[in-house]
Amino acid sequence: MLAIEVELLTGRYAATAHNDRGRAEWPPHPARFFSALVAALHDNDDVDLAEREALLWLEQQSAPSLRADPESKVGRRQVQDVYVPVNDVTLGETAGLSSEAWDVEFANQKTKARSKLANAEARFQEESLKNAESDASKKALKAIEKAKRAVANDGFSDADLETSVSLIPERRTRQVRTFPVVLPETPTFVFLWPEAAPSPHRAALERLCARVTRLGHSSSLVRCTLVDGDFTPTLVPSDEGDVVLRAIGPGQLDRLDRAFEHHRGVQGRVLPARPQRYRPVSEETAAVLHAESVFSPDWVIFERVGGSRPLASRTTDLARALRASLIEMHGRQDLPATISGHAENGPTRAPHVAFVPLPFVGHEHADGALMGCALVLPHALSACDRDALLRLVAKWEKARADDRGDLTLAGGTLPPFRVRRVDVSAKLALDPQRWSQPAMRFITATPIALDRNPGNLRSNQGGTARKAALEAQRSISDACQNVVGVRPVSVEVSLAPLLPGAQHVRDFRPWPGQPGRTPRVRVHADIRFDAPVRGPLLLGAGRYFGLGLCLPVEVQ
Repeated sequence: MLAIEVELLTGRYAATAHNDRGRAEWPPHPARFFSALVAALHDNDDVDLAEREALLWLEQQSAPSLRADPESKVGRRQVQDVYVPVNDVTLGETAGLSSEAWDVEFANQKTKARSKLANAEARFQEESLKNAESDASKKALKAIEKAKRAVANDGFSDADLETSVSLIPERRTRQVRTFPVVLPETPTFVFLWPEAAPSPHRAALERLCARVTRLGHSSSLVRCTLVDGDFTPTLVPSDEGDVVLRAIGPGQLDRLDRAFEHHRGVQGRVLPARPQRYRPVSEETAAVLHAESVFSPDWVIFERVGGSRPLASRTTDLARALRASLIEMHGRQDLPATISGHAENGPTRAPHVAFVPLPFVGHEHADGALMGCALVLPHALSACDRDALLRLVAKWEKARADDRGDLTLAGGTLPPFRVRRVDVSAKLALDPQRWSQPAMRFITATPIALDRNPGNLRSNQGGTARKAALEAQRSISDACQNVVGVRPVSVEVSLAPLLPGAQHVRDFRPWPGQPGRTPRVRVHADIRFDAPVRGPLLLGAGRYFGLGLCLPVEVQ
């Protein structure tokens, strides 16, 4: 067994959750701890090859278990907005130079400026001989004036001087930041690899741990050490768990090295990681079972990185564009029914991959914009079919992605929508856990396309609307039975949105929107169960194209 104990020297852990800037991360994620080890590796100018080999060995191990205080024993400091000066990232390599280095830099800049002035004067003479009043001659004269100012400024341009002035403390701009902190009851936690045998790498790992001084924010001081003993974990990796942490896998060290070469510790970045589900050990022994959706929390996520910013009402257009891109890339009609949704004799009735755009809803600042989309895999998807889907996605990326790895979705009247596949997104709407956690109440983010016509929900005559509403409730109850295996205790339907950021039913395009097919009646719904149900909950006739997406709102 490999066990690494981390002690919070100040009794506090300061690290912002990757998907919520106003909340502290707890428990600490394995990917964050591995990054701290990598930072320790590069403390020395010459990387210790034995330490590097130890990290390469560690990334090959399975996700660790954790022994850490549960959420019930963790205090959270109230988060306040703090306005802090922006760090200087504009002067590039000249920032932070010693006084001697600045003297050399001034001399180099002045030499360059004088050279530019000489070139500008020669150019002006050449153009004046041709025509003193020509546009080229006037431009050359302006170049001389600009070069003279640069010489007077020791070679630095007006923009450089303006930037330098902005570095004065009272002139620096300020941006809002938050510093969320947790205060665990026990100031130590342990990462556990029960099956790992670290003997060949133990000494190197001990040296790395000894150099780790912080985890998360620089104020979160820690002591790390390898420990021996029999530890009982409180969180263990489990595909059925409700806690999602960022873990690592083979190639993580190389990914971190490449990422650093790109951002150099200056530009914004996202920690490379893969999501890993965990569950408390106590839940395993108690055998508490939830009703569960036929759809799994195993998602392939595409985050919006540019192009148009459509609202949730364009859900089906984006879903069809995503599906069409993958089907077109395959180029044949022999895709498994669990991916294409079609069998030899027509649409399959078995659960298959859903193409689900993900809107920003359920938050006080939600605007209903689509933040990206996901391939939502069913639980019944075989390992073979899952591999086929991932190969298809990889083929699409290789053939159609640009230099930055961006893919463009478009079709019909949908403006180009640029996405990039990510393992973990910091955007709340793209967190599978947000849509998949057990809850007793769900509210629709996108309206449900009912499987049968309930009647006229807008009629004011003879109780017609009430009868139609009751029929719509029965239809949604049947849909829940099909997807999660249980019926709700109550269903309330509405044509108006029930979540912040959600849109009115009338804003959505008719479904299925194909010639010769009657449009389905669509409704929003507030659905309650008598016991927790594990999502993701996708209901109704359009569930494989993003309609009927429900948000858990009373989480267990």
